[in-house]
Amino acid sequence: MSRSLLIRQALIVTVFLILGANGYGQTTPAARQLLDSMIKALGGQQFLDVKEIQTTGRFFVFNKGEISQSDLYANYWKIPDMDRIEFGKDKTKPVRVDINHGFEGWRLTQPAKGKDLDVAKQSEAEIDEFLKGFRTSFNYVMRFVVNAPKATLVNAGSTTVDTKRADILEIRDAQKNLMRVYIDRETRYPLKVQTRLTDEQFTDEWLYANWHEFDGVMTPLLVVRYRDGVKLQETRVETVAYNPGFPDSLFAPPSKAK
Repeated sequence: MSRSLLIRQALIVTVFLILGANGYGQTTPAARQLLDSMIKALGGQQFLDVKEIQTTGRFFVFNKGEISQSDLYANYWKIPDMDRIEFGKDKTKPVRVDINHGFEGWRLTQPAKGKDLDVAKQSEAEIDEFLKGFRTSFNYVMRFVVNAPKATLVNAGSTTVDTKRADILEIRDAQKNLMRVYIDRETRYPLKVQTRLTDEQFTDEWLYANWHEFDGVMTPLLVVRYRDGVKLQETRVETVAYNPGFPDSLFAPPSKAK
């Protein structure tokens, strides 16, 4: 997986607080109680009513424990499958824009000469990788997977995360991909999320901190991503807007796509 895709997936997870849960798959009562308590803590109905989210901030990429890359970003996400991420918004660096709409994707990059961005379609491999990460991300799993008949949700016990007691909600989708959500026993916010896909040999992990309320929805402003215990990325969110009213044209294929 390329570094750009890792960055993209990490930023997608940063805006994970777009949940919907109108029903449940094969869910034990204890697991349902965990899920319901988390959703209530994150804003209840206001949390469930979110259809769009916009965030801006800065991300840091790590290599062997050291920062190897940093940039500003702006992310726009519209349920169910429209996503746009803009990189380098400080006007002193090249601008890149990644747009995905279902099974289509485009990349806009700053040309060596001229003002207009170069436009190219993403490759099938890039789109497939994006969709795989998107469909196993927290936001997608909580909105669509937990309602699926073949999904399973169980209370997997408890543990300690950074000195805090946490209850573990374990979720498997129809493909047996695994997600574990560690829910703070006091606040009921997710402290961290782990994912392990059936066709991969590694475990991804996201830690959430610095929670603040925006439009009645609790949101983490610090998200740190690890893979098999190695730190890959840190995202610091600066602004958040829920349901701002995105036009579909924001996610439309650019006219110069080729």
